[in-house]
Amino acid sequence: MSVGQFALQEAIYSALNVSAITSDLNCAVVNEPTNDQSYPFIQLGEDRVDDYSTKVEAGGEYELNFDIWSQYKGSKECKQIMDKIHDLLHDSSISVTGFNLVNIQLDYSDILKDPDGVTRHGIMRFRAIILGS
Repeated sequence: MSVGQFALQEAIYSALNVSAITSDLNCAVVNEPTNDQSYPFIQLGEDRVDDYSTKVEAGGEYELNFDIWSQYKGSKECKQIMDKIHDLLHDSSISVTGFNLVNIQLDYSDILKDPDGVTRHGIMRFRAIILGS
């Protein structure tokens, strides 16, 4: 039985790939950035899943990481993007094909200045639980 890793990734991508991010904030949502990727962008980062299945339903408890990359002077742009991600995901009811989203909540966020002295790296971790429908 599947624990829904790819189904959850597709749902997250769809939830984030909306005009509030792509148009309003001029930010791309990518799984893996290209060598010529323009800034800012959100990278769907690594995730971890623990089996959360019951006797009758398959499911998983997830740690989902998001990397936000910006070259705007200061942290304003990075924080605006992170706020929008929070608005779109925290306690949301996004649809996960073949599963029921029990919950999704922000675990933590952080912003770091990259060693290049220009790039800001925002890091967000969400926890989510899904069970088969």
